[in-house]
Amino acid sequence: MQTPLDDFYLGRFVLQKKRVPREALLECLFQLSQDRKSGTARPLGVLLVNQGLLSPQELDSILSARVSEEGPAAKFSEAEIGKLLVAAGLLSKENVEECLGLQEGMRRSGKQPPPLGELVVERGYVTEPQVMRVLAYQKKNLFACSGCGLRATLAPPSAGLRYRCKKCGGVLSPVESPGGSPAAGAETVALREAERGEDEQFEIDRAVAVYLKQKNLARRDQMREAQRLQIEFARYGLVVPLLKLMHRMGAFSRQQEQDLEAMDFGKVVKDPSWKAQVIPGYLLHSRVASGGFAGIWTAQAQFGSGRVAVKILHPERAKDPRSVSRFEWEAMLARRFNSPHIVRGIDYGFERGHHYLVMEYVEGRSLGQMLSDGGPFPVREAIRVTRQVALALRYLHAEGYLHRDVKPDNVLLDEKGAAKLCDLGFTIPIPKHEPEGQRSLTAVGTAGYMSPEVARGESDVKVGADIYSLGILLYALLTGHEPFAGASSEEVVTDQLESGMPVPNLMMVQAPASVVQTLKRAMHPDRRKRFSSMVDVLGALDQVRVE
Repeated sequence: MQTPLDDFYLGRFVLQKKRVPREALLECLFQLSQDRKSGTARPLGVLLVNQGLLSPQELDSILSARVSEEGPAAKFSEAEIGKLLVAAGLLSKENVEECLGLQEGMRRSGKQPPPLGELVVERGYVTEPQVMRVLAYQKKNLFACSGCGLRATLAPPSAGLRYRCKKCGGVLSPVESPGGSPAAGAETVALREAERGEDEQFEIDRAVAVYLKQKNLARRDQMREAQRLQIEFARYGLVVPLLKLMHRMGAFSRQQEQDLEAMDFGKVVKDPSWKAQVIPGYLLHSRVASGGFAGIWTAQAQFGSGRVAVKILHPERAKDPRSVSRFEWEAMLARRFNSPHIVRGIDYGFERGHHYLVMEYVEGRSLGQMLSDGGPFPVREAIRVTRQVALALRYLHAEGYLHRDVKPDNVLLDEKGAAKLCDLGFTIPIPKHEPEGQRSLTAVGTAGYMSPEVARGESDVKVGADIYSLGILLYALLTGHEPFAGASSEEVVTDQLESGMPVPNLMMVQAPASVVQTLKRAMHPDRRKRFSSMVDVLGALDQVRVE
């Protein structure tokens, strides 16, 4: 019975030995990929024989040679892929051993484990493009010029051909160790070059992906599928351009194909400005915000129009899997939600060592900045802005989520006065069932805006937590300060809990009685006595009369 490793060996063998034309092999691999999706996958050898590309005798001979040459443990194995990922500096040995152990555990339980490349991506250790680079560079060796000594990392040339040095014209020969095998470290050199983005085709694919997204020329699911196929085909020794795969999938209309033909992506990636970009395709301008988690820059999309905001996870945070997961979660939600009062996510990715989120650019300032610079808001304006934040929260709750960090710093007011809620890093699904017992959870959010149940770490937090925080926000807009204060965040929470979460001093609020009553109910320490939903909050705000 043929195994996936037999397929990989067979594909690479027939390609290197020119036993099957490249395009014919590619067509078979497309068919194999489609069959796997439908659950009817056949071994690659069967496809090659059925297509008349190999005879049954040739297939048996090739697979038999593999067994005799390599023995039971094929060189092209999951463990070897792991070594390459470690050599590239993308994984630790412990990460690889953990994933190989998971694969073995699945086999023992009768399950077919996913390939190592897919597993490390699924667990968030690396990204798909990084795995693709590693697999594409497996067969590269270190070559040296016989004339000037220039060194280069290259794939073995086709049979009968030789590389010539661009500098002096001398012959490039493989660098070998005394034992006759390629010099130690050659693979590592190749991988590091790939990681630095020096491989032109990879850079072209990177530019193509950015162009397609910024011009809205292809669906995201089509692009993800094409990038998945790139990884899959790389394991067979085929490096297939992204555009070719997208064309093959029928992703473009005729007009779109003409637009793409007019682009010279090779020229784009050779431009120094492209290589200098921190996030490929986005020209960063000025930093507009920076916290302990990430920084935000204004930027210009290279192939788009108008400004965007780019949020980049701090490098030290990128080393923490929990921070990366939180950032990816925020990015997913920002792109999913569609409300005029929530900052819209446009793109997300991991490029050149940076996790980034591209968002719509809001020309304006946060409510926190405005309170610091100008003090309290007029009552009418405070009610208007709070109502728009309530609309954003009503949308979130209807989608089944809690924001959990409603505060002035997380609300932007644009030039037209529209409020937009941002920072979805603490957003979670609303619990659907009452948990068994009261588990103690870590309090999440900002001290002074946390509801009592959040501060206590209760596990059955519901929409009342956001209602409480919205009430505190309105209180801050009306008074210019938070109702609770302390020397530190810990002191604020401790004082609140030890004093039984007192009701904020509403005597400080200079507003009509209807506003004060709305605040009193929204900020009640007992969640059973607060508004039951954001719809009720909106109803109360609409009843407020300000002269």
